[in-house]
Amino acid sequence: MSSPDKITKQLQDQKTLLNGFSPENSLEDIQPLKERLEGKTVIGMGEATHSSKEFNQLRHRFFQFLVEELDYRIFAWEASFGETLEINNYVVKGEGTAEKVLNKISSPNCKTEEILDLIKWIREHNKQVSDQKKVRFYGFDMQNDIASFKKLREEIRKVDSDFVEQNNEILEFIEQGKMICAEIDKEKEAGLKNFIQDLKERVADNEEEYLKTFSEREYKILKQLAEILDQSRKFCLSVNKNADLENLQPDEKSQNIRDRSMAKNVSWMMEFEDEEKIFVWAHNAHIQKGERSENPRLNTFGSHLNQKYKKDYYAIGFDFGTGDFKYLDMEKTQPEWDGEGSFDRIHENTLAQELSEFEKPFFLDLSNISENKLQEWINQEHRIHYTGTYFHLENIKDHYSKLNLPENFDALIFLPEITASAPLKT
Repeated sequence: MSSPDKITKQLQDQKTLLNGFSPENSLEDIQPLKERLEGKTVIGMGEATHSSKEFNQLRHRFFQFLVEELDYRIFAWEASFGETLEINNYVVKGEGTAEKVLNKISSPNCKTEEILDLIKWIREHNKQVSDQKKVRFYGFDMQNDIASFKKLREEIRKVDSDFVEQNNEILEFIEQGKMICAEIDKEKEAGLKNFIQDLKERVADNEEEYLKTFSEREYKILKQLAEILDQSRKFCLSVNKNADLENLQPDEKSQNIRDRSMAKNVSWMMEFEDEEKIFVWAHNAHIQKGERSENPRLNTFGSHLNQKYKKDYYAIGFDFGTGDFKYLDMEKTQPEWDGEGSFDRIHENTLAQELSEFEKPFFLDLSNISENKLQEWINQEHRIHYTGTYFHLENIKDHYSKLNLPENFDALIFLPEITASAPLKT
C-alpha cells in the first residue's frame, strides 16, 4: 500500500475540490464536472453511513446542479414507494407541508433536517417552472412496505369493494406487517402468492372500470402499488425466520430480491414519467456496480442498473476520514434512534488512512486517471467505510468493505470529517 503523502501528491492534479456542504453555497465548484456527467442516464450517489449530515447536503447540492444544468427531473430515494407518494404530491402540487409529509416516513434515518431542506428546495423550484419541467420525488424501496399496501387497499375499495370484503382476513394479515414475522407454512405461503397474483390480475383486467374513478396516471400508480406488494411478499418471506427458508436459491435471497426490485422500480419511474434521466440516492452497498464482497452471489442495485444502462449509469461512492453518525436499535419493533456512533480515529490499512493528508472534501473521477502509478494504486483493493442502519462498534471490521474502486464506482467523493444528521424537529 502506498504512503499517504505520496498519494496526496499524485492526486493533486486529478481531484476536484468541493467548497462546502450547505445547499445555499454556490454551485461553481461542481461546474467543472458538468462535462463528465453530461449524457448519463442514471446518476447514483451513495453514502458511507445512513445518517451523516454532509452526505445528505452534498447530494442535495449535486441534485440541484443536475436539475439546473442538466435537466434532471426525477429524484429517487432508498425509501418506501408508498410513503413518498405524499412527498411527491407536496413537491409537485403543494399538498400539505414539507414537515408533515416527511414526518410520515417510517425510518428515522430518512427524517432529517437535511432531507427537509431538499424537499423544500424542490417545491420552490417547481413553483417556478411549467408542469412538464417539475421535479418528481419517489422512493424505490419495497421491503415490508405497509404504506404502499394501505394506499393500494384504500384505492381498490373505491372500485372493487366486494373483493376487499371477501378477502378481509388476508388483507388484515398483510396490512399488519405479518408477512415478515408471522408463522408461515407452505400452505400459507401459497395462499399469499395466489391472492396477490389474483389482486394484480383484477386491477389489470378491470382497467376500464378503474379509469371511471381514477385518472390514467393514478391508475398506473395503482398497478405499481400492486407490483410493490408482490415484491414485498417475496422479500418478507425470504427473511421471515418462521417461514420455510431452507431451500431458497441464491436468486431468492433477500438482498437479491430487494436490489433487483429496486432497480425495476427505478426503470418504472423513468417510463412512467417519460424521462430519460434519473438521480438515485442510496447506500454505497446498493449504488456499487460490483457484487457484494461478503457474498459474490448477491447482485447489487447498482449492478442491475449497470447491466441495463451500461456506460450511461454513473455511480458515485463516498468515503470519509473520521466523524459521527446516528444508528438504530435493531431489537425494537418500531425503529428509533439508539444512539450516536463515531469513527473517532482513522484505522490502519484503510482508504481513509491513505487520504488522511487531505483537509478538504474532493471529487475524484476514477475513470479519468491519466497517471500510470496512480492508476495502479486505484486498482488495488481498498477498505472503505460501510456503516448501514445498525451499528455495533465492537465489530468494527463489519463496518468496512474491501473493494476495487473502479470496478464499483465511476467516481469517489471523500470527506475528511463528517457529523451526525440532525433529526427532524417534530
